[in-house]
Amino acid sequence: MTQINGTIDLDALAGTLCKLGGVGNVRDLGSAGPMRASADDTGLFHCLFGRDAIRMALDLLEDFPEVARTTLVTLAMLQGVRMNARSEEEPGRFLHEHRMPDDPHAVRLNEFWDWPYYGAVDTTPQWINLLTMYTAVQGFDILREELTDRRSRIVSIRDSLVSAVEWLLGRLDDASGAGYLWVRRASDSGNRSQVWEDSSDAFHDENGILFDASRPFAPVAAQGYAYDALLGAANLLEHSNVLSARSPSELRRRAVQLRAMTLRHFWQPDLRTFAHALTIDAHGVATPVRIVASAPGHLLATKILDGAEFCRLRDTLASRLLEDDMLAGAGIRTKSTRDPLFRPGAYHNGSVWPMDTGVIADGLRQHGYVEQADDLENRIISACATVGDFPEFFRGDLDGRVSINRESLTYLRDGRLHFREQPPQIHQGWTTTRVWRILRRRGAVSPDL
Repeated sequence: MTQINGTIDLDALAGTLCKLGGVGNVRDLGSAGPMRASADDTGLFHCLFGRDAIRMALDLLEDFPEVARTTLVTLAMLQGVRMNARSEEEPGRFLHEHRMPDDPHAVRLNEFWDWPYYGAVDTTPQWINLLTMYTAVQGFDILREELTDRRSRIVSIRDSLVSAVEWLLGRLDDASGAGYLWVRRASDSGNRSQVWEDSSDAFHDENGILFDASRPFAPVAAQGYAYDALLGAANLLEHSNVLSARSPSELRRRAVQLRAMTLRHFWQPDLRTFAHALTIDAHGVATPVRIVASAPGHLLATKILDGAEFCRLRDTLASRLLEDDMLAGAGIRTKSTRDPLFRPGAYHNGSVWPMDTGVIADGLRQHGYVEQADDLENRIISACATVGDFPEFFRGDLDGRVSINRESLTYLRDGRLHFREQPPQIHQGWTTTRVWRILRRRGAVSPDL
């Protein structure tokens, strides 16, 4: 097992959490709204990102439930209510990113997007999953909490849940997506990859050719999030006795259907892992993209692989994720070293993200692989201690050393400048909350820090 080298500066940890939450003391986290994606005041990500805020709220739920509550309510206030291709807003959809008018980065991005920008398919099911987790700890009163939506209507969190479920089922029912939760940007300026691996080259085939942005594709991890969301929404609607066009039994039936399809079409026995995604052609035929990536590990942290009948599959996947081509000094690489676009410092094609590795560790622990989970968490803590901060990602170098990119490497594609490698955000939100979660489980920190 990897030993922890160095220690985390607990004052720096608390200070970064406070910057992310806009408060002066960690005990007040949540009082100033959701956590920002980055603590750097002038950084690119010092704003509200839906999936990041949700992930951070999940990390902090045990100690700071107010972070989860304010995240749920704020995102519900900004939930989509109309169709708008420039912002990719759709009724019931939760946002990817929101910036205020005085944000200098918003001025630059205004050329391409309207705000809030909704180009994400994982934020909506993950909002449902956060609501499910929050009510399990804090009770169901939040379902009755009222707010003002983007049409200036008074609605409740329960109403937002119903709208989110309709959006999710609408995606699953759309024939162009072959029954999966799928990605296809609504305009040429939208995000190509609308999950957490959101760089333009994160999704490619076995020859390194990028996906056709005009065709839908189904990312593997999003299917696990959707499965949990269907089950969670069924329980929430059943508890609240809300009148809805969708019954709890229908949602559970759809979850069973999605699980069967995912296990049947994504699993690649010879690769001993799930395909990174399915591409879907004009006839609705889904083809697995046989890329070995970290994303299938997120399925372990959902319920989609629960059950004794999937024990051998879980064993195989867990073992594959920890092989040398995937396991680096700081954790699990986003892509195998054999990937055609692999670079140790590439944003989503070989780097190591503490958030990603941490989610996989959660899944391993959930299924009894405690020693392996501890090892991954040790790597996260040691890596952060080595660089003395909480960076967005680390390099996935083959020799096992721990380091971060210090400069950018760029190239031209389609007349635009793209990054092969770039320095990480140095005070990243979901790295910081992951470190807190690990140390909290080990009794090294408390909310009274």
